[in-house]
Amino acid sequence: MLLRIHSDTVIRVFVLIFAAVLSRLLLCGRFNLTDPNDVVARFGFMDWSEKRPEPRFNIAPSQEILTIVQAPLGPPFAQLATWGLKPFWAKDLKRPPPINARAETLTASPMFRDALVATRCLIPASGFFEWRVSGPKQRQPMHIRLKGGGVFAFAGLWLPGNRGGPPTATIVTTRPNALMATIHTRMPAILGLSDADLLTWLDPTITEPAEVLALLQPYPAELMEAYAVSPLVNAWANETPDVLIPAPELELNPTLF
Repeated sequence: MLLRIHSDTVIRVFVLIFAAVLSRLLLCGRFNLTDPNDVVARFGFMDWSEKRPEPRFNIAPSQEILTIVQAPLGPPFAQLATWGLKPFWAKDLKRPPPINARAETLTASPMFRDALVATRCLIPASGFFEWRVSGPKQRQPMHIRLKGGGVFAFAGLWLPGNRGGPPTATIVTTRPNALMATIHTRMPAILGLSDADLLTWLDPTITEPAEVLALLQPYPAELMEAYAVSPLVNAWANETPDVLIPAPELELNPTLF
């Protein structure tokens, strides 16, 4: 029994480390949700009396995230999920569960297509991190958020958990806007700030993919801002407001461009 517990712990630690490294290579591999009061105010169409959000500063793949979902004939509600979409019928995946899903190919994958039709979700966030390549073996962590700050929602997909396990979720990505194009070749799909867009994405009665795919556009660059942060964010264990403190930007190597 002790050996089994030890083995399970080693595997769990390995998965977290691998996910942390992978998150620095893929788009939208880290994000934050820093002010619970802002979340409650922004998503005022929700009843937050039973599940109050908690501040998170360095959310990494395989960790628990806050999502907003809606069942047929019911109102939207908060649901915790594991970040990394895993079909409940899958026993062993040969690769880590996808933390991102490309908007352009959602209908080409049975797993994503089914979730797009039946189980869409909102993933609240205050900002997200990307790593800008600035030179050989140089990657500058950047924090991207709405201009002036504020809570927004990623377009997400979710699936029920396996045998009573927690649900799993992924963040949809799209092509970059002008700001994100200086940092990465993709960006997360941020839904419009109007409740109408959010509720349309959630609406379980909308089962025609074209109706919701139209919402997955690059968010306007002029409404966003980005600034450099320290390498402290590189380690998923650094769950602290310090990862949001601005830092000097690394000088770009002109030979890269």
